[in-house]
Amino acid sequence: MEERIKSALPYLEEESIPKILQHLTELGVRTIEDIDCVIQPHSLELMWYLLCFFLDTQCDAEINFTMVSPDQEIILNLIPSSPVSVHNSTWMSTFSVPWEKMHESLKRCLAQTKRPKAADRRHMVRVIAEAIRLVCLNPPFRQCAELAKRIVDTYPELSFEDRTEEGERLGNGYFTLSKQLRTRIEFLNRDNTLTRLRKPKQLLTATNEEMPGPSTKCARTDSYGCVNWQTLGLPEGENRESLCEKKTELLTIFSQEGPRAAEHRRVGELMSLTYEPQRRDINATPPPTLLDLERQWPFLFIPNFLLQHFCTLTGIEIQARLRESLSGKGKRVLQYFKSQALKWKKEVRTVLCHLERHFEEVDPGLPAMLVLMAYFGENEDAIFLLADETSTPADVEAQISLPSTPRLIMLGDTILGATRWMLSIEGRVILRSDADFPAALAVFFGSFYVFNIEYPEEAATSLEFVQRFFVRINPEQSKCAAKFQTSKSTGKKVQRKNQSLNPHVAALIQDFIEYDWQNT
Repeated sequence: MEERIKSALPYLEEESIPKILQHLTELGVRTIEDIDCVIQPHSLELMWYLLCFFLDTQCDAEINFTMVSPDQEIILNLIPSSPVSVHNSTWMSTFSVPWEKMHESLKRCLAQTKRPKAADRRHMVRVIAEAIRLVCLNPPFRQCAELAKRIVDTYPELSFEDRTEEGERLGNGYFTLSKQLRTRIEFLNRDNTLTRLRKPKQLLTATNEEMPGPSTKCARTDSYGCVNWQTLGLPEGENRESLCEKKTELLTIFSQEGPRAAEHRRVGELMSLTYEPQRRDINATPPPTLLDLERQWPFLFIPNFLLQHFCTLTGIEIQARLRESLSGKGKRVLQYFKSQALKWKKEVRTVLCHLERHFEEVDPGLPAMLVLMAYFGENEDAIFLLADETSTPADVEAQISLPSTPRLIMLGDTILGATRWMLSIEGRVILRSDADFPAALAVFFGSFYVFNIEYPEEAATSLEFVQRFFVRINPEQSKCAAKFQTSKSTGKKVQRKNQSLNPHVAALIQDFIEYDWQNT
């Protein structure tokens, strides 16, 4: 009989066979013929699956089989005495978090509204996940998120909520706890095939028409993270006609004096007053090309006015914020990675070794960016391109294949040694400057928001980290809307998960805060 079980389920673990034999014995099965009498051979595998399911979930079950002849249908009833649904949509209404099972140290933190230790939080996740599986074996992520939100709302002062070190909420605030609960449940279900929700990754087999490759025009998104994406009214004392006249005046000034006119006070006033028509042109459907926008608003492609537009759009003076963040946080990020050098993968250690020879010579923000990109497994050329120090915009456009999405072109022998830079979008250089790296990153990052450009898939994680950690823009959704991504293990295109907060970004921010808290 044992051999019959092994032949029916060759992948069954050895330790499961005695349990199955015991259950069959309790059913009155003594020989191979008894098995054939209890259940038809073509249904044997189904019986094993169901039996294993109840064994794995440790539920006592009343199992009734109807004796049948070979030409009759089989009747199989499995009635658990304590029903546990695989996918139950109603358990949330009655579920209660078993706080009494938590560590005493966590209970004290709850009572004193103090920050719990990471070990206590991990134990809490394990306890809650096990309690969930008593009523629902495999809840979907949305139900885990609903429970996580309930926990965060119950204890808003504690670190259950995703927060930056400034105390600002990351995304919706409960993504990390949701992810931890769901991951723990998946781990507990790892050997139970009947309770899995995951589907295998499907490689793309689309035709060229469905996936023609990189777009020749940068992808667009809308009001992500903005406070003034499209103004509803006009400036006081202005109308459409007067704003059109001011736009014409700006074009006239630029045609006569070129970029040097950006220093005139009148130009600054006109650019501020014409914010509404600028947004209206940028947000037009279909979206204009950058070349069209440059013809209509040439001063918008000068760093100062691009940053001014970003400030009105988001309410953030990005250059000042990045300068402060990169100076302070950049040094601490580097220290975080250096102090745990042996912990990181080869790519991160290689960058850290290279930085040791140049760190004293450069702003800490640039080395921090390079280390972060290595940590997230993203290539430097997803943000930075290198060109000769003497290159002109025409040289760069002729010698380098510029992508459609923004790139910082660093002019020098190395990225760390560059003293000047250019910004390219849609395959052409749109501005250049000799300002320092915080100014370069401000213009580069600001261009995504000002021109409604989605983060490219190849740099999405690093850019979201910059956005949430350095710039501190923390809406609930992600600015990368790509449906597909390149698998880092196989190099093939796979479907991309649509998540409100990048889990790698959230995890690094929380780990960094925990490290900083323990070492200061």
